[in-house]
Amino acid sequence: MVVALRSDEGIPLIPLDAVAGFCNGDSTQVMEYECERLIIPTFRGAEFLIPVKGSSMYPKYSSGDIVACKKLPLDTFFQWNKVYVLDTEQGVLIKRVEQGGDNDHIILVSENDRYKPFEIHRNKIYALSIVIGVIRLE
Repeated sequence: MVVALRSDEGIPLIPLDAVAGFCNGDSTQVMEYECERLIIPTFRGAEFLIPVKGSSMYPKYSSGDIVACKKLPLDTFFQWNKVYVLDTEQGVLIKRVEQGGDNDHIILVSENDRYKPFEIHRNKIYALSIVIGVIRLE
């Protein structure tokens, strides 16, 4: 059971329009207190929820799914082949992370093979979270 709240309880759901605005370079940010909050007992370690947009991570995640995320420090040890949400100069990306060509780079991989993997310098990552769960829509 999922219950929607507006208080300090639950996990904040980052609105899709805020994510889309952010990805376009819009400096408008959504404040945590403005977010709808959901109580999902299974996701006790989650710090925020964010909707998936697009088909690059299909079939693992479909557009409209909601992923639960835990924030990590930028100098984190990456768990190779795990899915992360990365705030980058290209916007917010949900990708599988693999080892790059050197210690300063990582490779971002989509589940959908129509999207080619690409390498990104670690200093181009502004915030980092690991995906710990998903709410799938039918």
